[in-house]
Amino acid sequence: MCTSRADGATVEVATGFDSQGRILARDVDITLDTGAYTDNSVRVLRKAAQTCFGPYRVPALRVRARAVYTNTTPASSYRGFGAFHTNPASEGNLDQAAEALGIDPLEIRLRNLVKMGESVLPDTRPVDADLAADLSAVHEALTVEPREGKLQGVGFGCALSPAGADPTSVAIVRLLADGSAVLMIGSAEMGQGSHTALAQIVAEELHLDLGDVRVSPTDTRLAPFQWTTGASRTTSVVGRSVQRACHDVRRQLVEMAAELASDPVDSWSWADGKVAGPRGEQWHSWEVIAEWFGPGRGEVVGSGRTQKRGDFDQSPALWEVGVAGVVVSVDPETGRVELDQLVTAADVGKAINPKAVRGQDLGAATQAIGGALFEQMIYDGAEMANANLIEYRVPRITDMADRIDTLIFERGDGPGPYGAKPVGEGGMTAVGGAVLAAVARAIGRWPDRLPLTPERVWTSMRQTEPAE
Repeated sequence: MCTSRADGATVEVATGFDSQGRILARDVDITLDTGAYTDNSVRVLRKAAQTCFGPYRVPALRVRARAVYTNTTPASSYRGFGAFHTNPASEGNLDQAAEALGIDPLEIRLRNLVKMGESVLPDTRPVDADLAADLSAVHEALTVEPREGKLQGVGFGCALSPAGADPTSVAIVRLLADGSAVLMIGSAEMGQGSHTALAQIVAEELHLDLGDVRVSPTDTRLAPFQWTTGASRTTSVVGRSVQRACHDVRRQLVEMAAELASDPVDSWSWADGKVAGPRGEQWHSWEVIAEWFGPGRGEVVGSGRTQKRGDFDQSPALWEVGVAGVVVSVDPETGRVELDQLVTAADVGKAINPKAVRGQDLGAATQAIGGALFEQMIYDGAEMANANLIEYRVPRITDMADRIDTLIFERGDGPGPYGAKPVGEGGMTAVGGAVLAAVARAIGRWPDRLPLTPERVWTSMRQTEPAE
């Protein structure tokens, strides 16, 4: 708390529409409170500017963004940075416009969302997601179960953020004499489950049981080069390198078997997890190694690399989708907000590990709920007044919705292995705006500041005029 935090943000959005509710222009002004020192806030600011207008067609756009020093804790990277800062203002602006124009809030989004294959900005990677289908599915899953004495509201929204960072990656796969494999990568396992997903790719490509694949400990002295662990890139970018390393192993096994049989290389192939010959031969990988090196000896080492070429030659390297919806209940006497239902959409192309995908999406959404309803740093002059986990409120299990749904969409439309796309930050980006809209509809006024603490909601309900 005293050494690093997420940037604070003030975001102002103005949008012009035609009579059909289609966006004509957007003007966005962003100020980030970056604290006493510059750490990663330049990147946070850049991403905020890249995402502040949402996944919509905007023919005319002006964005002004700045990061300012303040005498507070320095700010740096935080899950979904940039996108979650601007989403509540952007989506809230769209919701208020829908009210003014008399258009359903879902319909106004469907009219403006970029379609599959369209670019959000000129000369950028086309969007590889069916955002309209994702948002419609989340909206359909939201149901209000009346609660006596409570004010209830529904909110939903979407976000699109650049991911992948620099797509430079190298992986090494060692196929051992006993038929097991060792994966060597430079990306770190921080609890996100990426090493399990990468081991699954090795098992799939080399036709092994998952228990026969070990991931070597990450050590910068020995592991192959990796640009970074972050930016939701590991499964999609590193996974491609792992997949290519496995293909390199398979190629070598085919060449070894052909040489052992004194056959042309092109007469042998990899089929159904075995090396197949022209006369019906089928050798397991460890049988090829044993024939080549001798029993219990040798190994085959394959390498794979990914770089800013081919599928990753455009910026951003990846797009990450965020779509979420909530149902909330507000106590009119106290202003306390309760979450009745949470629905998120994980548009991942291919869920290599579905349980990990659900965990990642729910974890991100939980952090976003913290920012939307509870978490704030309070200063008394230059001193932080709530630098502890009693007065600084984070979500507890009792704060989570009784009904939680994670919708997984697998359309194989991503650039990662088997069509995979990023997951891990999308659940963070769209929840804040959804909670803001749901509370606004419940109380009939639009708050202009998060978190929506009971005091703020209670005060907003008692304003004589709606908040601007």
